Amino acid sequence: MIPATHNEIEQIYLAAESKQTRSVCVTACHSGDGVTSVATALAERYLLAGQSTLLVDLNLFRSNFQASKMPSISSDSHVCWLEQNECGRVFTGIVKPTLQSDIVNYRNPLYLEKKIEAWLLEFDRVIIDTSPLLQVNRGNISAQCVAKACQYTLLVILGAKTRENHLIKAMELLNRSDSQLIGCVMNSKHQPSLAQEMQRELNRFTWLPKRWRDSVNNKLLNHELLTLID
Repeated sequence: MIPATHNEIEQIYLAAESKQTRSVCVTACHSGDGVTSVATALAERYLLAGQSTLLVDLNLFRSNFQASKMPSISSDSHVCWLEQNECGRVFTGIVKPTLQSDIVNYRNPLYLEKKIEAWLLEFDRVIIDTSPLLQVNRGNISAQCVAKACQYTLLVILGAKTRENHLIKAMELLNRSDSQLIGCVMNSKHQPSLAQEMQRELNRFTWLPKRWRDSVNNKLLNHELLTLID
């Protein structure tokens, strides 16, 4: 879970506000790269700023949301309480479409643009969680289609996992659809912190007394700043 006050989320929020962005598509190269974590963190950041925010789930590849059993909150019958599966956090949102007719409609950028315009009559901001760019199947709503319909797109990169050729291919797909990229967020969940890197290097010096190495390692891992730096 990425906190709404995370530095990269704050930078994306400021960049979006400077461009007066009202609709954002959040996508990545592959499933599991952290799209939902970033989308929910950005939604929380907007909410902290007092902006009503609609979180839309169009990730048919691997959805991380479900409709909460709480009562409806809007005149729009599709708007509901959207519950995140992993942690149970709840947002005002729209659950992923299940009817084939709705899925086909959402694949049309013009239709999606009109839907976003309608949502923005009721909400200040719209954030859309999408399927991965490079994992396409016939059941998906393509991320580049959603990106084209939104004002800007946010690309999530999984540190130490996303390869350069995958990133290049993803950028080609976004450029081909005339999408506007507002920025990239590095998800560092698989990337060791500076403290862990220093610990690994220290352990290579086997000629140093183990007690001394253990003492320094504990200090490194308990150092707040070093554990935050990737």
